[in-house]
Amino acid sequence: MKKSRIHNILQLHTDSKVNERGFTVVEAVVSIALIAILSLVVYSLFFSTSRILKYSEEQVKRSAVIRVIKENVATSVRNNNYIYGTSEKALGITRIENLPVIDLSGQEYPEYSFDLEYLGIGERNILRYKVSLEHNHDSANAFEFLIEVYKP
Repeated sequence: MKKSRIHNILQLHTDSKVNERGFTVVEAVVSIALIAILSLVVYSLFFSTSRILKYSEEQVKRSAVIRVIKENVATSVRNNNYIYGTSEKALGITRIENLPVIDLSGQEYPEYSFDLEYLGIGERNILRYKVSLEHNHDSANAFEFLIEVYKP
């Protein structure tokens, strides 16, 4: 008798909790709002990650171009020869503009050019140059750095 009484109580509670009509309007609106918020978060995360990836790729390429320019100018100063890929020497110049960026293996970076300006000689025969690196398609993204080369 106890089993049937407990069974009846459980049956009564489970029957009252089951809603056979489906979702209410409030439940549907809340679920749609949650899905919209989660979609917006995933969307913004995806596109911010892609922007960061593109920016870091540009930084890596610019670092490689800076290294190439430093090697070319230092080699030109030390050996008193032409900056690789140009008909200009770094020694004895005041300012050279629109030089192409070409590394010692012959690889060109056509989207970049640079200006080279002699700043003078410092202590212990260290020649100082200022380089203005320009992206040919985006002049607002110019970058300047200094090169110091020891000339024995």
